[in-house]
Amino acid sequence: MKTYFFILSALFFLVISTQAQTTDTLYATLDMTEPIEAGWLNPDEELVGLRGDQSPLGWGLTFEASDENGDGIYKVGIPFSFESDSLIVSLKIKVDGTNNPDDGWQKGRNHTVVIHKNRHNEFNLSWTDEAPAPPSTITGNVEIIRDFPSKNLVNRDLYIYLPPGYEESERRYPVLYMHDGQNLFDASAAGQEWQADEAAQALIEAGEIEPIIIVGVASTADRFDEYTPTRQHWQHELNRVDPPFNTGNLSGYTGTFITSENDTLRFSASNDTLFTWIPGGTEWQHLIKKSDSVYFQPRANIHFRFDGAPESPVDRILAYKPPAGGKGDVYGDFLLNEVKPFIDENLKTLPGRENTALGGSSLGGLITIHLGLEHPNKFSQLLVVSPSVWWDNRWILGQLNQLVEPTGQKIWIDIGTAEGDQAVQDTRALRDALLQKGWADTDLHYIEAQNAPHNERAWAERMPDMLKFLYNTDRP
Repeated sequence: MKTYFFILSALFFLVISTQAQTTDTLYATLDMTEPIEAGWLNPDEELVGLRGDQSPLGWGLTFEASDENGDGIYKVGIPFSFESDSLIVSLKIKVDGTNNPDDGWQKGRNHTVVIHKNRHNEFNLSWTDEAPAPPSTITGNVEIIRDFPSKNLVNRDLYIYLPPGYEESERRYPVLYMHDGQNLFDASAAGQEWQADEAAQALIEAGEIEPIIIVGVASTADRFDEYTPTRQHWQHELNRVDPPFNTGNLSGYTGTFITSENDTLRFSASNDTLFTWIPGGTEWQHLIKKSDSVYFQPRANIHFRFDGAPESPVDRILAYKPPAGGKGDVYGDFLLNEVKPFIDENLKTLPGRENTALGGSSLGGLITIHLGLEHPNKFSQLLVVSPSVWWDNRWILGQLNQLVEPTGQKIWIDIGTAEGDQAVQDTRALRDALLQKGWADTDLHYIEAQNAPHNERAWAERMPDMLKFLYNTDRP
């Protein structure tokens, strides 16, 4: 995004004024006394807030709460815009800092709160609260294989949906392999689900799709690495474009800086604390001091190294993140050479390319399109749901550009309009790249789901149409 501060500020105040007329606010109280007493949460340096699945919350950015009384009780008002009478939000406390247990994530399942229109909505949450497990929602025949082993990755569970009549039938079935398998069939496992079992069961019994097997491969704590095809090295140089804003000990670090891509960042100081306003942000965000010249921005996991002393204007800043990701092909090898052979050997499958599909959402959507393009002789159909096209400067678009011709695969691509303008633009770019390589409308199905957020509930609504696209009874 090429966003200058005065434009961003104008847009921000426009959004705030619009929201004042159309939003309902959730007033959340967060009791953080336990981690403060335990000694790992430093209220003076670390940010406390909420992450969630409905805008303005997101899983990648902490919506900051404040402790005005210094008693460990944080409060925040979160404005939500929605058209229906109520909105279901999944959320969790997040502490942005360094060296915190579980990277600062509240343990356990996500918490769920219902926000009602035109009411006073309050929600109290303690750091030690655990969300209750919802009842099992499995429909039909779902088998679970615990701790399936891998030569190069950690063990994980396999969740396998078998179609009606599987035990008695002599026939063999096409297989849909999906990532994040623990989220597919049972809300009691993860709090939300795709309802893939309900969708498949109803469509098969109605004769709208052919009987299929769905294999859900669970994700693990290494999900971020396993679902990304490249090792991302994020680094940018920022150069000063105006004099310092402030006086005082940190004055030399304040002012406006710009990257070679014309992204603008501003830095300001108050007392001994440094703040930044980054492109796409809506507020000043405080920085954690790591050394005299290095500051950490916990929300975006960015380190800023200032090239000079804080009392004299520095002209250059290096912004960088730790390298991350890059085990996607190792994960692909696990799917193709460990999971699939096991499934084909132990279940009544149709093992060939024409009857093997792959699907996933978010980073799972990214790794689906990558592995699909890498192995077109293994997967004939792909479900690319809410894909993380942004990864590594939209690296996946470069992979597509290297194709000589279309692979003959049938591809579903979708995105929810409530997932953010950039996500929609990125997904359109993915669609356009496929069309430019020769995919026809009959083989490429693109959807922008209106007002749909980035969560399993939204994907569950689209799941029946995904299955009908892949497995309608008229397919060859």
